[in-house]
Amino acid sequence: ALAMAEEQRYGAATSRSRQLLEEQLAKLGELNAYRQGYKDRTHAVTDVGAVQWKDYQCFLARLDKALAAQQQIVRDSEQNLELHRRRWQAKRQRVESLEKALDKYRSEERLHSERQQQRAQDDRPLPTAPYGDD
Repeated sequence: ALAMAEEQRYGAATSRSRQLLEEQLAKLGELNAYRQGYKDRTHAVTDVGAVQWKDYQCFLARLDKALAAQQQIVRDSEQNLELHRRRWQAKRQRVESLEKALDKYRSEERLHSERQQQRAQDDRPLPTAPYGDD
C-alpha cells in the first residue's frame, strides 16, 4: 500500500511536470510569435530615424534575451519532466514486482492450504458399513 501511494505521488509529480512544460512551451511560442510580428511590422515602416532604429534594436535585443531565457526554462522543464518520469517508472516497476511477489505468495499459501485440507480428509477413517447388511 505504501509503495502504491508513493507510485501515485510520483505519477502526480510527473503529470505536474508535463503540464508545466506545456505551459512553458506555450509561452515560448507566444514570445516567438510576438518577436516575429514585431519584426514584420517594423520592416513595413521604412522611414525611421536613427533614435527610433536604435530603440528598435535595443527592444529586439531584450526580446532575444527573453527568448533565450524562456528556451532555458523549457530545457529545464524538459529535464525535470524526464527526471520525474524516470522516478515514476522505477517506482511503478517496484510496485509491479511487489504485486507479482504478493500474488505468488498468495498462490503458494492457497496451494499449501488446499494440500493441508486434502491431507486432513485423507487421514480421516473411512466410514464402515454396518455389519448387518449381508
